[in-house]
This record gives sequence, C-alpha cells and structure tokens, in this order.
Amino acid sequence: MALIKDFEIPGTGVTVSDAYHLVVNVTTEKRLHDIPPPPDSSTKSGLTEGERGDPVYWKAGYVGRIALEVYASKTARDDGKTPIGGIGVNATDVMHPDLRTVCTPGKDFKILFFVDPDSPDSLLTQAYNHLKTTDYYKDAKEVW
Repeated sequence: MALIKDFEIPGTGVTVSDAYHLVVNVTTEKRLHDIPPPPDSSTKSGLTEGERGDPVYWKAGYVGRIALEVYASKTARDDGKTPIGGIGVNATDVMHPDLRTVCTPGKDFKILFFVDPDSPDSLLTQAYNHLKTTDYYKDAKEVW
C-alpha cells in the first residue's frame, strides 16, 4: 500500500504531482506514564497550566512513529530510483542510503499516533489509516 499526493521537494519550490508516499518504518514506544507539564512555580499546582496539545505527544499508551520515503512515482520506486524526499521525526528515521532531503523541519505531518495493540489491523495498516485522517494526507489516493 502507498498514498499518492503532490509533494513539494524541500527547499526547491518544485512540486511533484502524484508522488508515491510509502511507509518504510513504524516504530513503537510503550509510554507507561503521562509526561507531566513543565514546572511553573507561579501556579498553585507548581505545573504549567493550560492546553497541552495533541495527547499523542504526552499521554501514556502505545505510540507509533511513522517514517515515509517519497518517490516521484511508483515506477521510480520499482526501478530503484532515489526518493525525492522523506518524512520522519528525525533525519535518521528514513534510512535510504541515497536520500539527502528530509522534509519534516518546520512542518507537522502528524506522523505520531496511538497504536491499538488489540486491533485486528497490522501495525502498518494502522499507520496508513492514521495518515489518512491527517490534514496532509486526507485527500491522498490509496494504491496497492
């Protein structure tokens, strides 16, 4: 499975229509406890109050981290061409030996998600299903 959508090659201003977005890795972490908010001695609780953001960044549970390689097309991928970009939390998440461009800095692709360990769906299927719920991938076409 892969997702088809346009992709802007970072730092170039060049957009590749119908690029082939392929999940190449999903790592999981079992977070045993909620991550507490930062300390703030000016509050009664001693912790920072207010909105904490998306729970996947701080709540306990099984957290999946998705890494994708982006190719100009499925044919380019099948022919062993170099990806035109990668999406991951860290530059090392996308390990293609020829990939020099990672596009996550300054963008939030929502590639962290809660894994359901009791789901009949595989980890890979859960990753793709999560991506299809994000603003970035909501209009992407799914291909097999």
